[in-house]
Amino acid sequence: MNAPYWPAMMLRKTAAAYCELSEAAFEREVSSGTLPMPVLLGNKPHWHREQIDAMLADLSGAGDWRAQSNLYAA
Repeated sequence: MNAPYWPAMMLRKTAAAYCELSEAAFEREVSSGTLPMPVLLGNKPHWHREQIDAMLADLSGAGDWRAQSNLYAA
């Protein structure tokens, strides 16, 4: 099975799919600062894949979120 192709610059729908989020959830993460703001490219908002990757990588160092979750609490 081949991995999907993810372009360097992604429209909202593609960027949300890349993060396995709905578009609404993706927008909430952008608004909260968890994910990067878009840049205008071709007069449309695009997200840079490497910026998304960097911010997602930073999340792994943010502590153990499971302690706050009823589902995953140890």
